[in-house]
Formats: sequence, structure tokens, C-alpha cells
Amino acid sequence: MDDDKITYYSKLVSELVKGAETGGFSGDYIPDSFKWEHLVALFYLSKVSEEGKKMYTAIYNMVIASSEKRIRKKAEQDKKIKMMFQSYSAAQWPAVDVYNEFAENERIETGLLVSPVLGRGDGHWEDTYSQTLKWFKENDYRIYEGVNNDGSFPGFEDFGGVPDIVFITSSWYTELPYYQQFISLPLNSLVVYIPYGLYLANSMDGEYADNKVYNKDTINLMWRVYCDCSKNLEGYKKYQYLSGKNVRFSGFAKMDYFYEKRNWNDDQIRKIWKIPDNIAVKSVKKVIVAPHYSVIDKGVILFSTFRRNLWFFLYLAQKYKDEVSFVFKPHPLLRTASVKAGLFNSYEEYDEYIEKWEGMSNARVIQDASYLDLFDTSDAMIMDSGSFLGEYLYTGKPLLYLTRPEQAFLPIGEKVVDVYYKTPGENYLEIEEFLQNVVISGNDYMKEKREKVFKEEYDYKSINGIGASEYICNDVYELINA
Repeated sequence: MDDDKITYYSKLVSELVKGAETGGFSGDYIPDSFKWEHLVALFYLSKVSEEGKKMYTAIYNMVIASSEKRIRKKAEQDKKIKMMFQSYSAAQWPAVDVYNEFAENERIETGLLVSPVLGRGDGHWEDTYSQTLKWFKENDYRIYEGVNNDGSFPGFEDFGGVPDIVFITSSWYTELPYYQQFISLPLNSLVVYIPYGLYLANSMDGEYADNKVYNKDTINLMWRVYCDCSKNLEGYKKYQYLSGKNVRFSGFAKMDYFYEKRNWNDDQIRKIWKIPDNIAVKSVKKVIVAPHYSVIDKGVILFSTFRRNLWFFLYLAQKYKDEVSFVFKPHPLLRTASVKAGLFNSYEEYDEYIEKWEGMSNARVIQDASYLDLFDTSDAMIMDSGSFLGEYLYTGKPLLYLTRPEQAFLPIGEKVVDVYYKTPGENYLEIEEFLQNVVISGNDYMKEKREKVFKEEYDYKSINGIGASEYICNDVYELINA
């Protein structure tokens, strides 16, 4: 942290402590001058003192108690609770059923803020934002647009006033416009975190688990963190400043989708998968190729094998054009990272690579859109990322994990990756063998092992007795008595 940041945070902490000492947080309403950024500052500066954790926890408790009291009082007076969801990627949107439940409640005013991710660089965030905005509009959400017509960025309060409750779906808030970062909200607004993915990845030194998962600043600022599995709940209790006080094991709301069985007809499958008209749908296997973005080979998380196999997958798609339909499903950051890493000399070259996939009779590319239908209709996946490892367990289908020496996992990730097929990302013979033997020939000999781990770790509906979305909604309803 640089000196200017320390000076700025010190000023915020002084204001916060003074407000707490003078009783500013004990009433029904905390002055709007106090923002969540004040608590961010306290979180970081408290680490320099042995007593800092106790101070942070005490002030956090005061803030939450006061904000809960204000919202409950508003609900008791039959005033509408203003609730806002935020997302910057349709592909990462995890809260469809939670949103729909609250949107149908007459006592709640619900909307969704679609934000641009400025951290992805010029020439990329605009495309991602427009694709995401288009998807949410087509799916009938009440939209708050995160970019004005003049190119400026509105803040939370510009959409009919400051919301009472905000649902965020990503902990990486610093890449958003400042006034769309939850830290710009007053402390009177409670913030809820429904993660867009499952936590399985770690860094080789183990620091990622502490600093970016279990004890990240975001996690310690939330009213609630809804957790995917019991092993990660244990991680929060062990590493988090708040010792898991604000964490609930709800299960992963996005995966509620897979607890409802669907029957797909040929026309529906052809809308998702590119299958030549002269080939019967049932005769074609459907495979997802999903590369991670960490191609730069520098950073905390190093999972991607894309630089070793990006052309090989095009070769495979061409070779098996009559037997396999492919969907290339890149991580949203792959375009930017691939150019920075020199895999492509420009965004135009990367886009030409994407066009090669789209130009095939048996392949297409799906980027910023929901992928649940894609998972459900697929036969297998080949990938090297984190969250999909757990998510694909819900399909019951085989997955080939492409390895590299730098990959590391949380305890739950280690357990999951061991029940999938694995091979180094440059081992073309074994990649093709997986396609031939496991996918085309149907010799899925690891199926029972996957099912066992799923039931033990991720079958939250059997463990909790209800779906994750219902769990979350019940928890919020208990707060507002709606």
C-alpha cells in the first residue's frame, strides 16, 4: 500500500472511530457521510495492530446492527424495501431465482444494475458490457444501465435513491466505476454477496486462500456471504477476520438449475450446438472447450494451458467434424490476457482466432451469455480453470482437466480434481484418447467416483433440504419480515 493510500485510509479511519465513539452508529440511522469505504480503510489499517481485529469486529457489529434496525423499521412501516442486484457478466450471473422471487414481491422494489468492467481495458469492456446488457434485456430484467449515453457512469443513488440492500456477485469491485463499487454506498445499505462461481483454486504458496478467498476485504464487509460447500465454510471460520460470522452455507444458487430435469428436443439442441443438417443430432457428441485466462505465466493463480493447445483444438474440431460438435467457451478475460501474453499480436488477431471456430460446420463460440443450457445439453468438457470443476459435477458428465505444474487447489478443489480425468495441457495424444474413448465410445469409468464426491460435498439440496435460492430468500425475508 503506497503512502498516499495510507494517508487517505488513516483519515477515513479517524472519521469512523470518532463516529463510533460519539454514538453515531447506535441509532436508527447512520449518517450518509459514512461509507463502506470507511470500513475498508479500517480493515486494512487494523492489520498493523494486534488489537486491530477486535476493533474492526466491534465496529462492524455496530454498523450491521444499526443498518438491520433501520431496514426492519422501514419494513414495519410498510415502506417498500429498495433492493438492487449488480452484475457485469451474464455468463457469471448466479442469482436468477433469487432475483425473480424478490421481483414478484409487492413490498420490494427490485432492479439489476449492469456495470462495465473498466479493468479489462479499452476495446474490450465496451463489447462485454453491450453483450451483457443485451442478454439481461432479452431476459426481461428491470435494468439499470451502468453507462450513460454520454459515456459517463452513474452511481447507485442515481436510480431512484440509495438502495437498502445490494446483492453483488463478484468480490473484484475495484475494476468497476467508483460510484458503482459497493464501497461508495453509505453504511445504511446492507451488502450481500452471492458468488458467481465456486471456490476451488489456490496459489502455490497458499496465500490466495487467505487474501483472495476467505479473508478478502469484500468478505469481511458483507451482511451475508452465501457459501457453496461445507469445506469452504470451514475455511471462512478458520481464516476470516469475522470467523465466519456473516457466512451461511446455502449452496451455489446458480446450480439450482440442475435440480430440475429437462427434456431437450433436436431443434432446441441445434440452437445451442452447431450440427450439420445432414447429420442426426443423436449421432453427435457435444464437447465444451473452456480455457482459463492465466496465459501470462505471471501472477497468483496460474491455471491456463491455452498457449500449449490453442491450435490443437482447432485441429481436433476439424478432424472430428462428423462425430463431435464443439463449443469454445473462453474465460471472459482470455481475450485481454492472450494479447498481453503475446499469443496474439492484437485483439484483431484474437478475434480472427474466434472466427476460425465460428467458421467451422461443427463449432461455435459462446462468451458472455448464460452457459447452463450448454452444460445441460453437453456430453463432456475439456478445461483448465477453477469454478467449472465444481459446477460440472452437477451434470454428472465426464471432464478432462488439463494440468500444468503451477496449478494449486483449496482442499475442496483437491478432492474434486482427483475424480476427473487429467492430462498435461500439451499431451495431445491423451487429449484425443479422452475424446475417443470416454466421450465417443462412452467408457466413463470415473463416473461413480464423481457421484460420490458430489453427494458428499456439493449436493446442498439434500444436505439443507431446500435449494440455495430458497435458502437465501428465506434468510433475507427473516431480516425484513416480508
